[in-house]
Amino acid sequence: MRRTLYLFLMVAAGWMTGCGGGETPKVAEDNSAPVPVKTSQVVAETTEEPIIYSATVEAGDRAEIGTKVMGRITGVYVKEGDYVNAGQLLVKISSNDIDAKLGQIEAQIAAATANFENAEKNYNRFEALYAKKAATEKEMDDVRLAYESAKAQKKAAEEMKNEVEELLHYVRITAPFGGVVADKFVDEGDLATPGMPVVVVERASKLKVTASVPESEIGFLSVGMPVKVIMPANSVSKEDLAYDAKISQVVPSADAMSHQFKVKVDMPNVDGSIKPGMFARIAISKTKQKTLLVPKSAVFSRGQLEGIFIVSDNRANLRWIRTGREFGEYVEVLSGLDSGEMIVLEKDAPLRDVQKVKVVNQQNAGGAQ
Repeated sequence: MRRTLYLFLMVAAGWMTGCGGGETPKVAEDNSAPVPVKTSQVVAETTEEPIIYSATVEAGDRAEIGTKVMGRITGVYVKEGDYVNAGQLLVKISSNDIDAKLGQIEAQIAAATANFENAEKNYNRFEALYAKKAATEKEMDDVRLAYESAKAQKKAAEEMKNEVEELLHYVRITAPFGGVVADKFVDEGDLATPGMPVVVVERASKLKVTASVPESEIGFLSVGMPVKVIMPANSVSKEDLAYDAKISQVVPSADAMSHQFKVKVDMPNVDGSIKPGMFARIAISKTKQKTLLVPKSAVFSRGQLEGIFIVSDNRANLRWIRTGREFGEYVEVLSGLDSGEMIVLEKDAPLRDVQKVKVVNQQNAGGAQ
């Protein structure tokens, strides 16, 4: 019995010594000086989610000018890039064949006119005789028929002359409106063929920007809807240029192959710097939403990860985030950050996680429009 009690007391004493006899290790204190930082409070901004479509710039007015006559080209008075006025002569085609045909028709008209005048005299004479009962009804009918036939032949010859004279307009090809010669398909000596274009004239003071829209999105678009036409940077402008415009036409029939609809936007070409055929983008605002935006300068990368420092209890805490769209100098934060948190904008020295910091100023991180 005493042996058992002794063992129990020894075990109890060892347990108490193990629980209360040692001291809990202390965390090493950070005695380094706080790093001065500039911070900003994250605020949810209202942003518009645009839909972007690739587009092509076209001239507001475009005319492919052809001819109805076949003939040898005797003169070409313009070249690509020339500015022309309405009615200015562009191309001349030989009119020898038409002139010959016109001479033949004029001879036919002369013969038909003489025949008509003779038939008219006979008709008037027999009409007087018939009234005096000196001509039979059959004779009167024959003379009337000859008169109507001669009259019809004369009219047909005159109408044929009008048609030939109309063809003479097509041997002198003129500009339908003032604009620029965009293309020229013939040279002097070539043979002009009916139905084939000879010259293309474009008026680029007004432009038409055309985009193809998928059938799943065409229901959101309508005539008169405001859009932005974005011209990419080029040799004229070192940055993208955006122009306000409106949808002028939504073609109701889709392309049979691509199943996409044509959407057209009219816009002025004030300074003439935009040329037909240029690439463009059409941006259409679809929805408005609340978005967390932070300055791009506050975000850093480590490998494929993106991070940002937030300030809490005077310490910098590393936060891994996922970013989205860019809005100028700002970037959208999709996850890893909440509205109202303080982020580090600028720092006087490199930061590490849970490092002491001293806030020297504070502002809102938002501001992208």
